[in-house]
Amino acid sequence: MKIKITLLLSVFFSISAFAQDNAYDLLRDKTETKILYDRVFGISNASEKRKADITSNYFLQVYHEIQRADFLQRLPKLEKLREEASLGKVQNLVPLSILVADFETINPAATDNGDLFLNANNQFQLKPNVQNAFQKHSVNLISPLLLKAKSNQVSFILKDEFIFNTTSRIIQNIAFQTNGEESWKTISINTPFEINFSTNGKQPVNCKIQFTNGEVLLQSFTIHIDIQNSSVANRNSNNYQPNAITTITATIPYQGFGEAAPYLGQGEYEIFPDTVDGILDKPVFIVDGFDPGDSNTIPTFYAGLTYGVGQNLADYLRTQGFDIILVNFPTYTRPNSTTVVDGGVDFIQRNAFVLVEIINQINAQKIGNQKNVIIGPSMGGLISRYALRYMEMNALNHDTRLYISFDSPHQGANVPIGFQHLFNYMAYGPLGNVAVQPVVDGLIKSPAARQMLIDHMEGHLQTGSTFEFNTDATSLLPTGAPNFRNAFQNELNAMGFPTTVRNVSISNGASNGTMNYSPNFEVMNHTFNVTATQRAIINLRFTPAANQTNQVSRFRGQQFVVVVWVTGFESLANSKAPTSTDGLDTAPGGRFDMSGFEADLGTDPLLTEFFTNLNADYFTFIPTWSSMAISNTNNLYSPVNGSSVTPFVASSIPTVNENHVTLNENNVTFALNEIINGVLTTTNPAFETLWIKNPVSNMIEINTSYAIDNATISVTDMLGKTIYTTRNQTISGSLEIPVNLSKGVYLITIGNENGSVNKKIVKE
Repeated sequence: MKIKITLLLSVFFSISAFAQDNAYDLLRDKTETKILYDRVFGISNASEKRKADITSNYFLQVYHEIQRADFLQRLPKLEKLREEASLGKVQNLVPLSILVADFETINPAATDNGDLFLNANNQFQLKPNVQNAFQKHSVNLISPLLLKAKSNQVSFILKDEFIFNTTSRIIQNIAFQTNGEESWKTISINTPFEINFSTNGKQPVNCKIQFTNGEVLLQSFTIHIDIQNSSVANRNSNNYQPNAITTITATIPYQGFGEAAPYLGQGEYEIFPDTVDGILDKPVFIVDGFDPGDSNTIPTFYAGLTYGVGQNLADYLRTQGFDIILVNFPTYTRPNSTTVVDGGVDFIQRNAFVLVEIINQINAQKIGNQKNVIIGPSMGGLISRYALRYMEMNALNHDTRLYISFDSPHQGANVPIGFQHLFNYMAYGPLGNVAVQPVVDGLIKSPAARQMLIDHMEGHLQTGSTFEFNTDATSLLPTGAPNFRNAFQNELNAMGFPTTVRNVSISNGASNGTMNYSPNFEVMNHTFNVTATQRAIINLRFTPAANQTNQVSRFRGQQFVVVVWVTGFESLANSKAPTSTDGLDTAPGGRFDMSGFEADLGTDPLLTEFFTNLNADYFTFIPTWSSMAISNTNNLYSPVNGSSVTPFVASSIPTVNENHVTLNENNVTFALNEIINGVLTTTNPAFETLWIKNPVSNMIEINTSYAIDNATISVTDMLGKTIYTTRNQTISGSLEIPVNLSKGVYLITIGNENGSVNKKIVKE
């Protein structure tokens, strides 16, 4: 008992020993493998052998822990594997990697009996001639470095430089076997090979590693097959080659902060011709927004334009004679280099210059004199706004009549600062959670995120630290990323909005001040038992009410020593709200659905437990104040009304907060009215004065002050399906048409050789 009390006092005296890099240095020469797993917080629990369902996240986590636990530093840092994965994604070639290593953990008995103790320098030390102080383990893994593949025919490659072996065992042969096959196929090093998968979802691949000493290891890895194609309904064959995506390089370079030179951006677009005549004459550009890793490819982008039950905005516009141009910013390799650029989160200006080039190309191809419509969802609204205004300011003809901003962050976006602190600490602090790193890199550390986030973690970091926050009272107010946020917003404000187009807005945030949860809401208070001797305690809150301060994030990593839990890692973040408004996290605005995080992070058990124990399902991503670019108040919670100063001449704003870039019947009807009526309404007074009684019953009543002869009248639903049509009608004064309609919203088109008009009708 005396020994345990002495050890316990020593541990409490040096509570931070677990977090010190040199705490285990005196044990180095006592180990056989020179890899001591206790040096890291073992999220992967690598000592528990795993032979099936090896994913890239699991492999990278084990690798990252073994690499950091190795006293001899024989393995390259994780960044080398990340770079190879990024290149593989661009090249449509999935890289494989092998890790063979023996390592040790401290035998708990050595702690219990006092053979291991903490000396006066806060270093672990063994008594002389101690035996069995360590337990030996081994890890033997093969895995892809990418979590997903976007085709059912996947090309893999195993390069010799990604076979990592810290043992004396020599690999003789490596083979694979897919489900349903009996034979094994040898993997030739540095030579690509293909595996065909028949369905979407997680697909297992069996692997066999043979060593020259006769040892044979069997294991299986999984890769998620996410087959994406461009099979969109109602595409006509035409000279624009449906299913053909055009890659484009900008002609205007941009040099972002921290870059050594200006670079030309790359993008891609696909034309979806109308289903009336197939002629490119009425372009509607829809520009992709914030998209780390290009998960929203053009096929998924098109499918994402759905609303209601099976309705699609692009489908309907094509039935009305409009041609859809989807603009995407993919991941690509910069020419003459190995630099991989994640286009979906690149500098907004560089992507805007890509859009400038696409607009120029489409204008050169289109037939007739109809002007363009540009719709910008999310960050796509900023890209579109910048491109249009840049063209105006530089005497470039964008030939555009309508700009629709769709829940775009004209005054900034928000990711809770507590989440930023926690995720960054988990990813790049002592834990080194590799599954969280891509989220941090894209959602927080990317150029676009740094430009848009109103409150950014880099404005709160302690000097010299990449993950510890300042807790000083003067460092708690929202502040953007240094050199990014203010510079971008000032440039955007100076440019203003396009002046030769009609600027309208769709917001997903509530207009009446309705909050997303409430300030200081407790998002999480949970203990995660990582292993029998390691656990993490996480506390999260949303930002506080106006002029209040609270703790928004706290992480504690604890080790069980003798009879108590001892905190070895701890980090926290505090926040203060301005005097003019309650905190960002709960303001009225388009919501970020946190299930999106979970989908991107894979099936890591710790992260699954994290999302299961969240008390909130979403947070405010784009405040209504920002999507409406309101300039006469800094109170994010103020209702939007007639006194609100906004650059938009018309808008669609709900009274409840909706998920970010959600399409529904109300905002789609608004968009269609702006797009269709704006181009089809003529100066013919007969059509200018025509009006229709709403709501309709079983009779559509049409009224006009002029006579309209030989009129064609058609009624379509929001899917573009024709419900009623009649020709050679004469409308003089008024006309009643008996039509049996179900409850819903419809469009009625009335026209003759002198013009036409579209009107919305509602059956209640």
